[in-house]
Amino acid sequence: MLYVTTREDRDAYTGYRALHESRSGDGGLFLPFRMPFVSVEALDTLLRKPFHQTIGEVLNLFFPVKLTGVDVEFAMGRRSVQLEGLGRRAFLAEAWHNPEGDYRYLERSLTKLMTKENGPGGNWTRIAIRIALWFGVFGQLRQAGMGDKVDICVVSGDFSAPISAWYAKQWGLPIGKIICCCNENSTLWDLFRYGQMRTDTVSVPTATPDGDITIPTDLERLIYAYGDVDETQRYLEAVRQGKPYHAPEEMLERLRQEFYVSVISNQRMLQTIPSVYRTHGHLLSPYGALAYAGLLDYRTVAEEPRYGLVLEEKSPAQDVEAVAAALGMEAKEVKNFLSH
Repeated sequence: MLYVTTREDRDAYTGYRALHESRSGDGGLFLPFRMPFVSVEALDTLLRKPFHQTIGEVLNLFFPVKLTGVDVEFAMGRRSVQLEGLGRRAFLAEAWHNPEGDYRYLERSLTKLMTKENGPGGNWTRIAIRIALWFGVFGQLRQAGMGDKVDICVVSGDFSAPISAWYAKQWGLPIGKIICCCNENSTLWDLFRYGQMRTDTVSVPTATPDGDITIPTDLERLIYAYGDVDETQRYLEAVRQGKPYHAPEEMLERLRQEFYVSVISNQRMLQTIPSVYRTHGHLLSPYGALAYAGLLDYRTVAEEPRYGLVLEEKSPAQDVEAVAAALGMEAKEVKNFLSH
């Protein structure tokens, strides 16, 4: 395991807190003293439980709470995350079936359930909720008969979705490649492709603004996991000074074994929406289209075909004008389709 497992390591890891405070909403980094350990047998049992119960039990491992499946269902809603087949061994996990049509609603609801507060919670709280969500979704996949490894695709704006998937994989979830999908703000691709990331670039506005982040928050957690405290401090110091960060080649080689980064242009994202609609009769949001196009990119270079899971965090209704324009429809037609 590459987790912090001793108090000395944790103290060293949080020792660069002052560097991180300027870009962290919770006043610095936090990791639990010890990460939970789940045996193979316990993991198998966990994934066989109902969706909301699985999420509650994972969160109970992280925090001093005693959530039940009923608690989680009340907070999230009965069918808050739904799986849809996209053909070609691909599934879409729609995490937006809630009153706001946005994954952030689930995040806020679960944070409030655990802390009794209305705030967004700290960085670790957000990541822990995502880890629990991955377990719930993989439980659904197992019940659908998918026991093999699954490549997962996420939009990489901040880094909470990819790093949470990486943590979940360390627990034993059958996750294959973690595919990070970027829009034109592609500094993450530069890091994985060339080993260098500029930290002084200006974000370019796109049709997927949640991805318009040039320095992904929580990327330092991954650098710590594959490097060490000194390497993480070197990265954060580069960020603080606005200088390029150069990653060690040995670390990059290990990262590339677990992650794949794809850059999807705005034009290609918009082309993907009607393509999926014509082929599968399903409407994607711009974010879902970005992630799905990233899966197709990875499959052109993958050594072995696997199931793919695309995480979609926003309803197409959130960007109805853009979706309608891509389809050559009126916005009311799209709304009509989504209401059925």
